[in-house]
Parts: sequence; C-alpha cells; structure tokens
Amino acid sequence: MRSALITAILVLSFSASASIQKFQDRFELVRREGKLIAIRDKSINPQFKIATYINFIKDRILSEQELIRSEAGFYKDSLNELFIDGNTKGLASHSKGLKQDHEYVIDAMYGLKDVDFRSVFANEKFQEVLTKYEQKLSDAIFYIDPMLVAKPDNSTFFYKLNVTHQVVKFALNLAKKQLSTVPLLNTAAYVITEVEKMVRTRRMYHQNMLLAYLENYEATDLGMTKVEADSIFSSIYESRIQWFAFWESNQAKATWNKFGTDRFYANWRLGTNRYRNFRNIYNDSGVRLNYAFSEVEYKGERVIINLVDQQNQFDSRPAIAFYFNQPNKITRLRSVLTLARLGISFVSLPAFVKDLVTNYIKSYYETQQVTEGALLARFEMHDQEEDSYVLRKQFINAFR
Repeated sequence: MRSALITAILVLSFSASASIQKFQDRFELVRREGKLIAIRDKSINPQFKIATYINFIKDRILSEQELIRSEAGFYKDSLNELFIDGNTKGLASHSKGLKQDHEYVIDAMYGLKDVDFRSVFANEKFQEVLTKYEQKLSDAIFYIDPMLVAKPDNSTFFYKLNVTHQVVKFALNLAKKQLSTVPLLNTAAYVITEVEKMVRTRRMYHQNMLLAYLENYEATDLGMTKVEADSIFSSIYESRIQWFAFWESNQAKATWNKFGTDRFYANWRLGTNRYRNFRNIYNDSGVRLNYAFSEVEYKGERVIINLVDQQNQFDSRPAIAFYFNQPNKITRLRSVLTLARLGISFVSLPAFVKDLVTNYIKSYYETQQVTEGALLARFEMHDQEEDSYVLRKQFINAFR
C-alpha cells in the first residue's frame, strides 16, 4: 500500500514537472536587474505579412465556391446540420417576418458563389490598398514586441499603444477612395478588418494560455513571486481595455496589485454560476478543467463547454468548445461563419438585417475561440497532443 502511494506521488510530481517544463518552453520571463519586466510567448511568429492572410482566405473562399457548385442541393443540407444544436428562435423571434438566424448565414454563403475572387485578389488597385495597409499596420504592430503577452512593470503599457483601430480607419477610407466596384470594396473592407482582428486576438489567445498556467501552479513553480504573478494578471486584463475607456485604464493604474486577479476570479464565479444555471441539461455533474471550461456529457456525447462565453447572442447556454466524437465539427462551423461575414455583403438585404446577421455571426465564435487558449493550455499540460491539434485548427487565425 505504501509503495503504491509513493508511486502515485512520484507520478504526480513528474507530471507537474513536465507541465512546468512546457511553460518554460513556451514562455520567456524577461528580467532587467532582477525585475520582471515582460512575458513573451516564444511560439508566436514575430513576422507579419499580409500575404499570409490573403493566401489563407483566398484558398478558403475558392474551396467553398467549388463546394457550393459541386454539392448542389446537398450543400444547404450540410450547413443546416451544423446549426442543429443552435437556438431555433434566433432573429425571427426578435424581428417579425424574418427567417431563422442560421438561414441567413446559409444565404450569405451563397452570396459568395458568383463573385470572381481570383480577379479581385489579382486587381492592382486592390493590392495597392492592402500594401499601404500592411505598411501602416506593421508599424503599429512592431511598435511593441509581437511576442509580448504581458508587461507587468507598466500599468498603462497596452492602453497607450492601442492604436490598430486608427490604422483600420485609414485603410477603410483609402479603400473607399480607390476601389470602384462592389466586389473589390467589399472584399478589401473584409480583409482589412479581419487582419487587424486576427493580429489583436492572437495575443489574447496566448494570454489565456498564460492565465491557465497561472491558475494551475504556484507562482514560485513558474519562476516568479506572487506579486509578480498578480502584476501579470493585471497586465493581461489591462491589455483588453478598449481604447476609449480611459476611466478603466485609470482604475487599472490605481489598483494594479489586484486589478487583474479581481477580474480573473470574477470570471471564475461567473463561470460557476453559468454552469449552475444550465446543469440540468447535462447528463452528469461535469468535471471543472479550469476557470473557463468543464467537461460534461451532453445529449449522450462527451463534450467540453465554455463557462465564460455563451453559445451565441440568442442562446445563453455555455458554448460547446470541443466535441470528442466529432472533432472537426467546430472547425467547419467557424470556417462557414467567418466566410459568411464576407458573403453577407453580396446579398440583397436591408442594411439593418445585414447588421443583425453580422452581429449574430460574430457572437457565435469570436470571443469563444479566443477563450479556448485556456483549454489549449490544459491539453498541453496533460499531453493531449491529438486534442491540441484539433483545438488549434478551431482557432480560425492566419497568424496563430
């Protein structure tokens, strides 16, 4: 009995050491004269080329167009199946006479069918606009280290450097002046906003990985003091302050030693309450994986649910983050949703309906996929390599 206990302790100790080694392999603690001044994620590619995204999205669009043409009537049925777990009320319950929400998403996908995207991406004016955008955005990105995920020694660091929205405004105005056709302008506007979002949310995704490690290990195990860990929490949440929210920046500065931990544990409690409100729809009591995720059985299937983000704006159930038995379902769903954001611009609908549909689409995946950085860290800690591979694909980001 004693031998078995010793063996179990050694196994746990080895597992913890291996996870800490993964933290050290991923994150670099930057010190100056002994003071922790930055955390860098070494897995982030510091190079930025807009061609990376152009190739990423062009291949997806052309593949989807071929799928629409080759599958004919089966295409619509396959998309309907992706949304069968969604809320059936949706937009129709909010605006009398409208279709169901996911039917608008399907219409948006058909909006891509007849656009000549090869010509769009080859157009000289289109390329000129994106080249100027790349130059401006590169300056904004590389004003700080692209691999930087936390700056614990500076309580206003990210807020003062939150300037990418200005670059987007410049590029959209430039596109309106130089691009004369709808396909060119709509596609350029889509690319401009998506690229900036992907660059911005990439840092947040990796920050959520860092939060998961900070939650699961003592600060000293990760090579830092508790005060330093608290400052890292604060830096992460400071980086998420909107550029216009100066009052929130002032609050972070005034309460730096607890600003981040207060936000983190508030999210933990919200997650607990969210699960409690919906636990009757699951077949078991669930296993809490970390602050943001629980593993449950739902409709007879083993899944992981997101305790931070809801399914979408019309469905307040915890979003499903991972299907063990349908590993490609979420990747496919998100691929459709991201392309539908472009497709809706080519569909003849009133502007207010397009806005409703666009907001619905974004609510289905934007924040959910970023939170999943914390789940990837959990998989990484437990050597779940196949699950990690699937989860990475679910993060629809050309720069990940």
